[in-house]
Amino acid sequence: MDTIKIHDYIACELHKEIGELERRIAALDAAGAGRSSCLSYKMKELYWTVTRLVGLGHLHEGRTPQELTIANSRRDPQLFPAGARLPLDGVTAEPGQRLLIDVTDTVRCSFVSGIQRVVRQLAKATMESGAGIPVFVQDGELFSYVRQSSRPDRIEVAKGDKFVMADAAWNDVAGSRKAMETTSRNGGSNIVILHDIHPLLYPGLFHPDNVRNFAIWFDEVASKCDALVAVSKSAAQEFSSYVAANGKRVNPRMRIGWQHLGADFDIESNEAPSEPIGAICAGETPLFLSVSTLEPKKGYAVALDAFDRLWERGVDVRYVIVGRHGWNTRALERRILSHREYDKRLFWVGQVSAVDLGHLYKNAHSLIFASVAEGFGLPLVEAAHFGLPAIASDIPVFREVGGDSVSYFDVTDGESLARRIRESLAYRRSAEKLPRVRRWREATDDLLKLIRTNAYQFGSDAPPLRASLAQDVSERPSVTRAA
Repeated sequence: MDTIKIHDYIACELHKEIGELERRIAALDAAGAGRSSCLSYKMKELYWTVTRLVGLGHLHEGRTPQELTIANSRRDPQLFPAGARLPLDGVTAEPGQRLLIDVTDTVRCSFVSGIQRVVRQLAKATMESGAGIPVFVQDGELFSYVRQSSRPDRIEVAKGDKFVMADAAWNDVAGSRKAMETTSRNGGSNIVILHDIHPLLYPGLFHPDNVRNFAIWFDEVASKCDALVAVSKSAAQEFSSYVAANGKRVNPRMRIGWQHLGADFDIESNEAPSEPIGAICAGETPLFLSVSTLEPKKGYAVALDAFDRLWERGVDVRYVIVGRHGWNTRALERRILSHREYDKRLFWVGQVSAVDLGHLYKNAHSLIFASVAEGFGLPLVEAAHFGLPAIASDIPVFREVGGDSVSYFDVTDGESLARRIRESLAYRRSAEKLPRVRRWREATDDLLKLIRTNAYQFGSDAPPLRASLAQDVSERPSVTRAA
């Protein structure tokens, strides 16, 4: 993978973002609002900083400790959808055999992205199998997220229990570290589910505060865990390579493994879509779909470059983006909303229902996945489930997940993507060569089994992992799509 191209792309997008901020500041100054706006921003920044320093960060984290206390801990319908089969008393595994799945950040989140979806599926599978308990961390202590009539809500970690940190624990490093210390002291194990380490590899893609928090989490939590399970072999490789290249100290007894994710089959439905989505999908003009949060690493600027080239050349195609507002994308959002094709052949839908998303997958011509970096890439798997071909940037994890079933374009190259899109118009949609797609339940059961049985592939230095992955990549064919 050409990292120079990716860093050039990051620098270009940050330059656009700075330009957009300067434009907005100039507009505020012209309206006489610049000084008051700046003061308001500084006051908010001061409020966030001070409240966190004095331990009151919960005031702006979506839920207060009172809302997360054991007196109010109950099953969240978003975490466990209605109709989910759950054991009557929460968990059947005895202390010493339990998986304690951290859901702290997910239950505080006001949105759902890839990490939250993974956490919810893990928690749901754990509860349904009776193998463990979703837990939240409060002041370093573990509490059951689901009430149990015959057991206390505060979790006393027993020897043999496994504390599984699948959530965005870098938002509370102190609490996670304390919970890990308690787990280790009582004879339990600490396991991290690694989604990716992109804030360390590509800091320009993230807010500086997030990069700093993630770096602290990496050194104080991820590096000290007993085992680490990545969501892809490529993500495990990035961890191993980063540790070696930067001389990082990790737990010498750490085991490393990986396990692919499944598809979110809850989005499959025969219900009619909403009127706006139905209208977008209507007509004969080929529809291309992207499903990801608007953020720099998703490569939306590259995708728009490709479609601009096609529209200028008279190619009649439509492009719909499904993803919530992210960060560092003011310039991108302005580009979308002011585009001459917006609401004609270019659409941006911030959030959709499961029914609407399934309808889009079923009616699109191809998925467009232009990311410059991913830990796994759930939309590839979801698209495969619906028989939807995919066009994706040529990065290792997409080769790992999509194999020869995906059409690849040169990363960050809009012209290369435009060629792939035109090529896709020449063949009919087919699911014959798509890889086997595992259901969420099957994938999560396998991941939990890996953790329970300690079936990790490698140790922390993992030279076999690096050699194995290098061999996998070198043996992959260079064609852009299977014949």
